[in-house]
Amino acid sequence: MTTVPQYTATTTTQGAVSASAPLHFDLNTNPDPVRISPSTGDPQRADFVLVGSRRSATPIECRKIIVTVPTGPNSPDLTPDLTSASAQISLPGWTPATNTAAKTITFAPTSGSAEIGRDQGVTVQLMGMRINTEIGSAPLRIDLEWREAGYDDPWETGTTVFDIGKFPPSFHVDNFMAKELIVDNGGTVKLNWEASGVSSLKLLYDVAEVNVLNMTTYTINNLSHTTVFYLRATVQVGNNTVERTLSTTVTVLVPDLKINNLTVLGEITMATPWTVNVGSYPGFDPAHPAENMLDGNLETFYKSKNDPIKNSSVQFDLGNVVKIDGVDVYPGDPNGNYRLPHTSLDTSVDGANWLEHYTFGASAPEFHYSFPASVPVRYIRLTFVLNSTGLIAIRSFQVRPPQPLRVTHQGADFGVPIIAHQGITER
Repeated sequence: MTTVPQYTATTTTQGAVSASAPLHFDLNTNPDPVRISPSTGDPQRADFVLVGSRRSATPIECRKIIVTVPTGPNSPDLTPDLTSASAQISLPGWTPATNTAAKTITFAPTSGSAEIGRDQGVTVQLMGMRINTEIGSAPLRIDLEWREAGYDDPWETGTTVFDIGKFPPSFHVDNFMAKELIVDNGGTVKLNWEASGVSSLKLLYDVAEVNVLNMTTYTINNLSHTTVFYLRATVQVGNNTVERTLSTTVTVLVPDLKINNLTVLGEITMATPWTVNVGSYPGFDPAHPAENMLDGNLETFYKSKNDPIKNSSVQFDLGNVVKIDGVDVYPGDPNGNYRLPHTSLDTSVDGANWLEHYTFGASAPEFHYSFPASVPVRYIRLTFVLNSTGLIAIRSFQVRPPQPLRVTHQGADFGVPIIAHQGITER
């Protein structure tokens, strides 16, 4: 018995010079998932779009991209006719050549080799490919012959293999999403989806496994921490079990934290909850919400939904008036994209009367500003001085010093009232 997933991917690099993948490929198919052709009548066709991105600061030289398509009528094959696909590539001056005997489509530049820059990438499309009639998994392989640009090193081969599942025509599971992607602690989440032609349908999250067969919605109450929800659908076809799993993530603001043990080598800082407001402009991408600026993690980031316009802003509320010595801002995503335009740093104690302190230059990787003396603030605003020509991102926003409770090995400094219902014991 074989389980047929939607698709899985593996990447390897063969060569002595570099162990990293030259291009990182993602696959999109239409339809999604791929469905087999009927035994009679018009065949089922599918489009395959392979997007390769260069995740390195240096360009590469490439002389060939080879896509190997398993061809034949059997379960491990994808298409009965390789020539049914229209092959296209985004790189100018590159042309495809189909070899039905080798079951390959080779893309190569007319110049013999060409450079692929850091921000260039490549898109390979196999459009309108006929799909055979057998359910199963078919390995679609992409080989890229490459070397670092500007060096006369031996050519290496980077390989990515997508095992593509071929599903029954009646199998359909799609549009799994939460009505709200961000909720308050204790909030309610309503999940919706579409499903037909399945024999088993389960909703999985944390340790829960809920049978949702013949349902299209499910509500979870009192969500207390950020949660990934999975919708897993299966159907038995002969000796094959066809399976598709979709996922969606719901972020909980100020989530509960459950741990077995906690060892602190430095100090504990507990802050009054902050809030951040980005308005309609620049707004926020639901996959990268504004709260990511406050988590202290430089690998997560806020990303705008729209290009900032002049005098639009990102505004922080520290919860109450405190004295701070400085502000640290880390613009852009972890890859250095989506930097800020010229940005003014403003503060206020009431949200109505603002003081402008400094204007940061455009595209700086980090902003660090120290006030001449400690200033009382509750609100801090980053105001965009000019219209931006692109989206923006911010990895982290921090104030100095952290506010307002600090616990160290030497003692504790409480900036909030203490209520001891059972007394305080001195040792």
